Amino acid sequence: MIWIRPIAFVLLMTTTSTAFADTISFENAAAVLGESCGKDIDENCFGVNLDAPRLRECLTRNQDAVSAQCKADYAKAFDAIQKRVAARGAVAKMCERDKQKYCAEAQNVFADVLACLLKSPRGMTVNCNKAISEAGYR
Repeated sequence: MIWIRPIAFVLLMTTTSTAFADTISFENAAAVLGESCGKDIDENCFGVNLDAPRLRECLTRNQDAVSAQCKADYAKAFDAIQKRVAARGAVAKMCERDKQKYCAEAQNVFADVLACLLKSPRGMTVNCNKAISEAGYR
């Protein structure tokens, strides 16, 4: 169970995907992994560099030794994390028009633009609103 926090951090920082759909927080997905797979990871993936692709590959490779609960949950957790990462990657593209329209004065730093969009009293486009929500910025 000592690996749960590093797993959560590594998954947060390294997972990539092109999916864009409903997401759950990194924290919730990592909690599912830690609860369902913590012991399996310690026993079967010890020494594996704990980034998401390698961890997923290790759990898949060792699926005969992995608990049933972990098997049921790890694919869902990794998919949820990938969707959240993809959603975060899509915010800049989906909000480009809103950025130019409402936040032209914001520096071209993502954090500044996002802060401007979030406090903007004007109506953002539906796609920008959805992207910001799915990325977990609200």
